[in-house]
Amino acid sequence: MNVYDALSNARGRGRRVVLLTVLAVSEDASSHTGAKMVADADGSVAGSLGCSEFDTAGVELAGEALRVGGPIRRRVTFGGHDEEERSIEVFAEVHEPEAAVLVFGANPVGCAVARQADMIGRRVTVVTPGGTTDVPPAVEVKADDPGRFLLVAPPGPNDAVLLSDHDAPYVDEVLRVALASEAGFVGMLGSRRHAPGAVRRLREAGTPETHIARLRAPVGLDIGSRTPEEIALSIVAEILAAENGREGGRMGLDWSEDTDGDSREEAR
Repeated sequence: MNVYDALSNARGRGRRVVLLTVLAVSEDASSHTGAKMVADADGSVAGSLGCSEFDTAGVELAGEALRVGGPIRRRVTFGGHDEEERSIEVFAEVHEPEAAVLVFGANPVGCAVARQADMIGRRVTVVTPGGTTDVPPAVEVKADDPGRFLLVAPPGPNDAVLLSDHDAPYVDEVLRVALASEAGFVGMLGSRRHAPGAVRRLREAGTPETHIARLRAPVGLDIGSRTPEEIALSIVAEILAAENGREGGRMGLDWSEDTDGDSREEAR
């Protein structure tokens, strides 16, 4: 696997990795300008910086870049004194995972959201303690405890979390953990009658108000949806609107006669 395939594969599987590129090489270094390696904190994933010593140094640099969350440019040197000094200059840049939609619950709406999110190119994972799911092959299905999954694989700032079953026994735990995470979007399916109960339980459990304020419930834009597919469309539309900093209102202008042409003038 070449470095670009490895990079794409890692991001598509939700992994943060670092692309290391050699910018400059001393005369006796076992490397070349442009040499690349993909690595994470655990080791090399693909490619090489030229030799085992440089690769080891590259993995250490990758771990540092992941910790600081930004690019690093550094000269790596070996040898000296009785041994010929060898050095390379390396640029390390962090590549975040592809934006994901994490669906907790495999009811008809949850599966419809997974299909809709997959259709627009999102990385999608459905987490359900058991049972079958009607989702495309590209959608990852995890037969796992939802609360444990969130703790082991916490969502990032570009990820959306959807709780598709407000009656599930894991609702409170998933909401508490998801709202405390870096997830950019946390929504719960349900009516205006169900949402207050979940919020009340969160407050009774000591969940900070700043966390509760992040909850989108009932989730979805008001488009009059009824079927699972229509509800899924409204939910995915709200996720997209939130990502882009939009409210999700209509884009059309008012072209009625009583506007005296104002709307038409604004459109020019």
